[in-house]
Amino acid sequence: MLQRGRTRLRTPARLDGTDRRLVIALSLDGRRSAADLAKELGLSRQAVAGRIHELERRGVIRGFRADVDPGVLGLAVRAQVRLTLDGSAGPAREREVRRRLTRNPMVRAVHRVSGEDCFVAQVLCRRIEDVTALLAELQATRGVQSSRTAFVLETVLDRGGLGPVDAALVSE
Repeated sequence: MLQRGRTRLRTPARLDGTDRRLVIALSLDGRRSAADLAKELGLSRQAVAGRIHELERRGVIRGFRADVDPGVLGLAVRAQVRLTLDGSAGPAREREVRRRLTRNPMVRAVHRVSGEDCFVAQVLCRRIEDVTALLAELQATRGVQSSRTAFVLETVLDRGGLGPVDAALVSE
């Protein structure tokens, strides 16, 4: 998770069996009522609501949102942009590259990576020209040494985020 310029390393949350079952159930259908979940888990509605609130407070559940199909909105172009920064440009230029990446709504994820590249950005937009404009904006910082872009031809699997969560992924 990119947060204020740093990857935040987190200790895995300790979840009891009921919390694990609740997380899995909500990852499959975040709109389920507390009463329905209570019946499945053998708890009161209030107990389920309290557990959900506590899981949110602890950051286990980050939110509830609609899963919107980007293609229906005309966002059919996906690209992976790999950036190598100019090491002699200085930290201010790197900060500017990061700022432009994180503020651009077409950029859906940014990862600092090992190897030749410094950053990998996942981009979702309407037209190839949108990616060209993003690259021009990043080059204008004079902090980018080189970039490589791969356009997605076909999505074979996209689990997006983490959910639905398989029980094998929820630690004991």
